[in-house]
Amino acid sequence: MKPTTTRYLDGEIRAYRVSGSVYGPLDPAATYRVETFDQDLTHAVAPNLDRAVYITSDNVVCISQNSDLLWHYDLGPHNTKRYVQDARCVFSLDGAWVWVYLPDAMADRGPDLLVILQADTGEEVARRKLDSVGEGASLALHPDGRHVLLDVGEGQDGVKLYRAVLIGDDINLYSYGWDDRALIDVAPDGRWFMTVDHGRYDVAFHVFPRGEVALRLPIEAFGYEYSGDDEAHLDWNGGFLNADIAVVTIAGEKDDKEWHHHYSVNLRTGTPIGRFETYSRDNYDFEPLGDGTWIVSGPDGSSVHRYSTMTQGIPNSNIGRD
Repeated sequence: MKPTTTRYLDGEIRAYRVSGSVYGPLDPAATYRVETFDQDLTHAVAPNLDRAVYITSDNVVCISQNSDLLWHYDLGPHNTKRYVQDARCVFSLDGAWVWVYLPDAMADRGPDLLVILQADTGEEVARRKLDSVGEGASLALHPDGRHVLLDVGEGQDGVKLYRAVLIGDDINLYSYGWDDRALIDVAPDGRWFMTVDHGRYDVAFHVFPRGEVALRLPIEAFGYEYSGDDEAHLDWNGGFLNADIAVVTIAGEKDDKEWHHHYSVNLRTGTPIGRFETYSRDNYDFEPLGDGTWIVSGPDGSSVHRYSTMTQGIPNSNIGRD
């Protein structure tokens, strides 16, 4: 289970502790005041909540709960072209490191970079140049506490997916070599990961770490026609409710009105179960926690913890198992 979720609201990074026995609106367990004008602030919070990091045009900044500056990491020459709004950062599971993806190619700073910083000091531990020109990205921690998966979107050129691990003082980087699969989520037991086709035609579940496809479902498996009258497509969100149930999102537009529905998939049988009500306000407002529960946003944008009885008591999945 992911124990912490965050929001950036009203100039604050807010961290919410998630308990398996508390449902409904959550109160922040910690807040971090940020002096920035960014509306969509890239940020992350340490597992023990003692600090948060966020990324500006020129720095990675680390602050305490009192908003005291703990350290900053200079991104290099001043960026006059654009904000580094598509940078991404995440703390390691033990809180020792901060993984940072920097879209430096679009910022005219050089090649895209994957960097690891010491969480206590901001000192650079390792860096790796990437062959991407990113316009958007996501970083996902693997439950083994060592690996991360990095998804770098390149607009119309597709998307690149990497697996990375720190070995000594070097980042061991593996490229899956795809340009057409967007990363959605990693299973809570770490045995596979979920992607959606860049053209949003199908969803696939891959065996970790090599990436072999264990299950692939086209949009027709959910009762829709790709690019039909309602312009239906699989959207780039969803994830694992637990190790045995995944949720996919199908969205479209009809009569100039956008719509979306979530569907659950039984990973033991490899078949869709049916429509799944997440109570989300839009198709991207859904954050599965891996224990059968998920987070959506309340009216003010804060976190609301939800669950469904359908996720209880389902035995372990067989997909990808020996």
